Amino acid sequence: MKIRWKKNKDEIAGTEIKEKKEKKILTPAEKKKRRKRIFMGIAAACLALFIVSRMLAPETLPMVTVRSAETATIEQTVDTSGTIKTEVKKTYFSPLSAQVSQCKAALGDAVAAGDVLIVYDAEDLKTRESEASLENSEAYYGYQDKMGKSNEDAAEYSRSSHDVAILEQQVEDWKAEVRALKQYLTDMGCFLREATNEGHKNDAEEYQNRIDQATNTLAVKEEELAEFESDLAEQKGIQNSTEDSMLTANGRKQAEASKELAALKAEKVKTAVAEVADGLKADFGGIVTDVKAVEGSVIEEGGELLTVESNEDVCVEISLSKSDLEKVREGQKAVITVVGKEYEGTVTRISKSATKNEKGASVVSGEIHIDNPDADLFLGVEAKVKIEGAVAENVIAVPIESVNVGREGSFVYIIEDGALAVRNVETGIASMELVEIKSGLDGTEQIVLNNSMGLPEGTRVTSVEG
Repeated sequence: MKIRWKKNKDEIAGTEIKEKKEKKILTPAEKKKRRKRIFMGIAAACLALFIVSRMLAPETLPMVTVRSAETATIEQTVDTSGTIKTEVKKTYFSPLSAQVSQCKAALGDAVAAGDVLIVYDAEDLKTRESEASLENSEAYYGYQDKMGKSNEDAAEYSRSSHDVAILEQQVEDWKAEVRALKQYLTDMGCFLREATNEGHKNDAEEYQNRIDQATNTLAVKEEELAEFESDLAEQKGIQNSTEDSMLTANGRKQAEASKELAALKAEKVKTAVAEVADGLKADFGGIVTDVKAVEGSVIEEGGELLTVESNEDVCVEISLSKSDLEKVREGQKAVITVVGKEYEGTVTRISKSATKNEKGASVVSGEIHIDNPDADLFLGVEAKVKIEGAVAENVIAVPIESVNVGREGSFVYIIEDGALAVRNVETGIASMELVEIKSGLDGTEQIVLNNSMGLPEGTRVTSVEG
């Protein structure tokens, strides 16, 4: 056995040597052609292998992710954030002009109802009250004096007016008599000249006697007229002066108003002093958010002292987008989270006017009252808000991303006999994940989550549960 194998081996070796000797030596061109034929053969073999494999392999279909429709309870919520702010804010103003001796509340302090905020100087309060009382007395007695003098002037004006009327009549009467006497003297003078010229001595003497008597009477009348005119001028002077000095109806009203104003001021100061005698006190519990008063300074009446914002009546101010407005109504409940602590809330206000936010989008402000505030709340702190909306129980629901909107309304893609099919649906409320289907599905369908490839209806697909 060993000898035979060796012999065969030697024979094979001899044969290979003989073949090598007989093998033809190829030129470079022949070698190039030979390599080309080898490459073409390999390519043909690969192509044939690919065609055969494709003919034998199963058909490859587009792959889509599906999920079964389900019966669920959908709770519609709106998640947003906002800032805690007060619902009750009061700025305190000084009820009177007085000196502040002590500011007992500093910026950021928490105060309770009844806590003293500002202490006024006690002596200054007494001085202010005394000044107001004296001013009231001055106004009262001044009014009394003015009214008394005005009444006297009115009486004097009435008397002088009466005397003026009488004197004016007397002056007119005496002037008439003087004119008559002067006319009489003129006539008598004419008669006297005629009698003298005609030599009627007795008549001339008679006329002369009449002229003498009339002249004496005229002198007396003129003297009396002068006295009447003097008296008339005096009474007219009294009449004019009293008319100017006595109060008119409006003047009386003004004087009375000044008196009443002083009385009101005195009463107001008295009330204000009593109100702040023990210090200006907080009307409600809250946080001091602004202080204007300075110790030792005199705050004028109506001057701003400080501001307190309630931390018992608080809300969260939020901004709502257009889509949020479809889900939020006043009266809805909410859960508010502040620094990891939850509070109950109620939507109390939705503005009817939109504004632009920092990104230029239109938003509507809203307020959510915190129903159970406590001492852990801080004004101005950011809060997370979850508003509870409508609830639909035991309804057919599909993933929100599976619902599409076309010209005819909402629709979904489903798998029917291994192919895509379209179902028009009527949607209801939606949560962050699911949409209520009111009609169009019976709840047994496989819903395509997203037809991102835009496959047309009827396309056969491979479905994968997502």
